[in-house]
Amino acid sequence: MGLPATIREFLEREHADYELLFHHRTTTLTQAAEACELPVNQLVRAVVLVDGQGPLMAVLPADHVLDFEALCTLLQRDMELLPGNRLDTLFSDCEARSCPPLAPAYGLDVIVDTALEEHEHIVFEPGSHTTLVQMPREQYLRLLGHATGGRFSRPAASLRAEVEGSTGEGRVSNVVERLTPARVKPDVDEFHELPPLPATAARILQLAADPHSNARQLAEIIEQDPALSAQILRYANSSLYGYAGSIGNLQTAIARVLGFDYVLNLALGFSIGKSLRIPREGPFGLDAFWKHSVYAARLVEQLARCLPKRQRPPGGTAYLAGLLQNLGRLVLGHTFQPEFFILNRFAQANPDMPTCELERHVLGVTHDRIGAWLMEAWGLPQELVTAVRHHHDEDYWERHATYPQLVLVANRALALHGLGEHDPAGLPAFSLGMLGLDEGQVFEITEKLFDSSDDLEDLAQRLAA
Repeated sequence: MGLPATIREFLEREHADYELLFHHRTTTLTQAAEACELPVNQLVRAVVLVDGQGPLMAVLPADHVLDFEALCTLLQRDMELLPGNRLDTLFSDCEARSCPPLAPAYGLDVIVDTALEEHEHIVFEPGSHTTLVQMPREQYLRLLGHATGGRFSRPAASLRAEVEGSTGEGRVSNVVERLTPARVKPDVDEFHELPPLPATAARILQLAADPHSNARQLAEIIEQDPALSAQILRYANSSLYGYAGSIGNLQTAIARVLGFDYVLNLALGFSIGKSLRIPREGPFGLDAFWKHSVYAARLVEQLARCLPKRQRPPGGTAYLAGLLQNLGRLVLGHTFQPEFFILNRFAQANPDMPTCELERHVLGVTHDRIGAWLMEAWGLPQELVTAVRHHHDEDYWERHATYPQLVLVANRALALHGLGEHDPAGLPAFSLGMLGLDEGQVFEITEKLFDSSDDLEDLAQRLAA
């Protein structure tokens, strides 16, 4: 895709002088800048907000963080982010998550951050993830017409330095009050409100500790939860496992198709995940959580099969590590709803910031730490605790390192397909070397996963429902 029709017609009507920069498909502006060998601070981006007066587009440098308080003060309006479904309707001829910063083309009012005055040229994504548009700054400002100007953003690098360099009780709240649409002082450093382990999950863990347990006993536990039972049967009957015939009962699914350990871990993950309810919408909502979780779990499981035998983890445990890696985010949304609302809004307004940085800036604690606390409190296996705690740490090589490294590689591979978190792009050489995998092997397995993803999409939708 080059230029959406609305943008192309607008540029032609305004006799604009511009250059198209084509590149391979990317998922973030940072990746697009790297693909075109441009500094990311040369790019600009748009955030669309709304209040009772209607929608408004704010344009700011791509490497800046939107300051909601400054923007609302400047406009004397109480603005909120435009919901995702309305954004898709507004930019209907653009690719998803690509918002062209040309407000007049879509009949929107616009405010421009004065930081753009430092740019000699303006570069932006025109509604396509394979193209950038470049033009002189004066040309760009002419296209915006009578735009309001003001300072309502800050460089992300300065924000990071401020948060990391500050101490005391106010280190998070001051940042939150300035940079988010809500006015909340989160206090999650002392995390006392850990939810209890679900009853089904507790019984499954007891069974796992019994060396004499069998498929019949596991089936009896799962059957007590009709929703969980249905999910396991759907999984056993899916094309992912290629069983010739129809599986009608859990004991057969366990004994003939999936295996005892695998079903035990699958049931454990599903019962834990379904016990923590958060809103479905948003970059960290249930829809996004389960889609990423089931893809990551399946990819981790398949990558684990390629490891040398002495290093290869059990398939069920590897699957569960991928499935529950972001458990801490469910805990945040379940227990601290106002803070979770802020995090979702902050991520929508600043989509290129790595998620752990977002959490650290907004909350002062990250989902990997919260997830590890919870798993330890529940007495889950140390392999899973380690996977959850270190799945963003590509340099981790200590005990049980195979698990977080598999999850990390799977996440980076999925991100290249536009799914999941915006960690640094690419597969780290250290992780691949430690696991004995090569880049081509990982890419091939990931491509096959997306080529036959109908069952995974169906599973994710059912889990989020």
